[in-house]
Amino acid sequence: MKKFFFLAVVTASIFCFNSCSKDDDPLKAEGKDTVLKIQTEIANLDVTGTRASLVSAFPEGANIGLFVTSGSLDANYDSYKGNANVLSILKNGNWTQNPEIRLTGENATVYAYYPYSSNNTDGRSILVDHNTQQDYMYGTHTPGQAAINKNNTVVNLTMKHAMALVQFNICKVNYPWEGRLTRIEIANAEKKEVIFNEGTLDLSTGIIKNKEGKNKEAVIKIYSDVHPLLNIPDKLSENEADFLKVFVLPVESTGTEGDVLFKFTIDERIYTWKVPAGTAWKGGTKNTYTVTLGGSSLKIGNVNIADWTGGVSASFNIAD
Repeated sequence: MKKFFFLAVVTASIFCFNSCSKDDDPLKAEGKDTVLKIQTEIANLDVTGTRASLVSAFPEGANIGLFVTSGSLDANYDSYKGNANVLSILKNGNWTQNPEIRLTGENATVYAYYPYSSNNTDGRSILVDHNTQQDYMYGTHTPGQAAINKNNTVVNLTMKHAMALVQFNICKVNYPWEGRLTRIEIANAEKKEVIFNEGTLDLSTGIIKNKEGKNKEAVIKIYSDVHPLLNIPDKLSENEADFLKVFVLPVESTGTEGDVLFKFTIDERIYTWKVPAGTAWKGGTKNTYTVTLGGSSLKIGNVNIADWTGGVSASFNIAD
C-alpha cells in the first residue's frame, strides 16, 4: 500500500509539472505571440482643411481599418479571418486595435485605410464616395520598415490620399453686387460620364475602380441661409487654408472641352466654366484654380497642379 501511494504521488507530480510547463506557465505562454502596435503618418500634406474634410493629422478618437496579412490582401495573417478589417482607434495618442492582433513568428504585412467602416470586408474593394466630401486614405508599411512579427511588434504606416483635391482661390474685381457664394459644383455635361462619385479602392495599389452609373456631381454648398460658403473678397487670399476645397474621384482625362463643368452659384446666379480638354486630376494631387469675378463674368487663370505635394494651377473666366 505504501509503495502504491508513493508511485501515485510521483506520477501526479510529473503530470502536473508537464502540464504547467507547456500551457500554464504565464511567462512561456506570453512568449508564444505578441500584440501588434501601430504608428501612423500622413504623407505629403501641406494644406489645412476648409469645407471639405481634409485630414492633416489624425484627431483623438479617429478610427482606421486594418487588414493584417501574410503578404497579400487575399491571405489573412495566421489564416485567421479576424485579422481582416480590424478596427483601430486613436486613444490618448496611441492606436488601440479591437480585437487585438496577435503576432507569431510569421512575418505580417499590414494594409490600412481611413475612415473605418464595418462594411469593408475586402481590402481590394474599399468603398469611396465623393458625396461625403471625405478625405479617404490608404497605406501600408513606411519605407525601411523592418519585418513585423512577434520579435518586432511596432509597424509604422504611411497613409496616402486616395481622392483628388480641387481647390479655388476666389476674389472679385469691379463686381457691383454682394458676391455671396453658396455652391460650387464639379459635374458632367449633359449625357457625359467623365465624373464618377462612387468607386472601390484597392489598398495594395491605391487604384480606384469607378462604379458604372454612379455619376453624381461633387458639391460643396451652404446648409444654412445665414452663412455662405464665402463672401467673395476683393483680393485673392495668400493663405491656402482659405481656399474652397472639393474632393473628386480621380479623373484620368476630362475628355473634350466642356465634358466637365465648374458651376458657381453667386448671388443666386449660376456661372459655368468649361474645364479644358484632357485635364487630369490624379489621386493624391491638389489642383488649384484662381478665380476672378468681375462685372457679369468669372475669370479663371492658369491652373496649378501639385501632388498633395502638387497638381494643376489655372485661372479662368466664366460668363452666364
